[in-house]
Amino acid sequence: MSLFAKLNEPVLYQPPSLPAPTRLAAAAQRILSRWPDVVADPPERDRERLIIEMTRRLERRDWTGTRMSFVTSAARALFDAERRSRPVLEPLRRFYYAEIEASDSRTFLAAMMSIYLGSYEPGATHTIALARSLAKVQLRLDARSRLLIDELPEVLDPRKGADAIGSLMVQMVDPWQGLRDLHLLSPHAPGIIDFAHLAFVKRLAPNLNQPTEIDRLLRWLKPDGHEPRASGAGEAIEALLGPWRDQDPSPQMQHDLITRIVGYYGDPRVRGRAGAWSSVSDELLAILLRWLTGANIRFFLEIVSAVEDSHMWAPRERFWLSLYNQKRIDAAWVAFSDAGAALARRKAGNRTIPFGRQIAGGSRSGTCLLILKIGAKIVVEGSSNYKIHIFDERNSRAPKLYQHSYDCDAIRRITGAQAKMHLGHWEGWVLERI
Repeated sequence: MSLFAKLNEPVLYQPPSLPAPTRLAAAAQRILSRWPDVVADPPERDRERLIIEMTRRLERRDWTGTRMSFVTSAARALFDAERRSRPVLEPLRRFYYAEIEASDSRTFLAAMMSIYLGSYEPGATHTIALARSLAKVQLRLDARSRLLIDELPEVLDPRKGADAIGSLMVQMVDPWQGLRDLHLLSPHAPGIIDFAHLAFVKRLAPNLNQPTEIDRLLRWLKPDGHEPRASGAGEAIEALLGPWRDQDPSPQMQHDLITRIVGYYGDPRVRGRAGAWSSVSDELLAILLRWLTGANIRFFLEIVSAVEDSHMWAPRERFWLSLYNQKRIDAAWVAFSDAGAALARRKAGNRTIPFGRQIAGGSRSGTCLLILKIGAKIVVEGSSNYKIHIFDERNSRAPKLYQHSYDCDAIRRITGAQAKMHLGHWEGWVLERI
């Protein structure tokens, strides 16, 4: 007896009474929204075991006690990135291709359609084979799969399917909801949407100097109530930064880009080249870092200005902003006191501007620090009557940027620094040393 003859053996039972159709439809929609995939994603630790057991059953034609959930979970493992091209597993893959064409089980066919979409790789051998088999049985597919194919026949094109979806996304005001309306209920799922995302970003890139298009891409990357998209995030960040190589966006647009990109993917100064930042080019990352430098300086000045009542603060504010506007400041980081940090959090609102903490106590407990990299120098500016300290960056003890905490008293004791009070022509003294 074949596998699917065994699975489809009739079972006598008394059919239960069914609820009203509208209640049933609403319940089904709630289930699909919460669990949109028809195939369980087996843990990595179980995948090899599933493959070994499925291969054993196929070789012996022993389907005793085989459950559909086992068959589909094994298929998910078989067509994952690690195993779908493994030559020794080709007989098992051929078995699944043949069973797609022979089966009239909508549960199985829905699972294999899901696996096709989830393992899609344009032009790959397994994608071509799955597409060919599924195309032969379109009329036997489950309702959701048939609706998807009716709306987008190209989805079964093993070479151009993802590109077709990307083209449609460009026409959607809200690509996340638009894909759900096409019955792709997990728009951030891996597989075909990974490649559709790249096609979408590529088509959208020339218009990403327009606020509406920026917002559309950002809403696709992070829909309300969902985690940010991880796959292809680096390419999307590059597209968002690309228009600003030779000009800056408006202050509001720059603010929105910083807030949302860093809010979604973390601050690259703190996280380093991890996650989405690993695939962003140095050239384009430098644009965001320059914006973050300005945001840190302005935020520091905003917070200190709110609490600093000294008449000496206004010229200090003008001086540092002037250096930034002249593009002489390469990087900046802020360390707020406890009071400054509390005020910063209140003023930040929805802005995502990470900062460090200034932890010295006593008479210095209220001091806030601005740590700058200017050429080969590290400059430490402080609030109140804290001296300006200038270090050569080759000094191994010089303060490093992007640390979680700083002790302003400890910084004063580091040897090799040049320091000056904000008296006399201190601006010229700084300029001479940077």
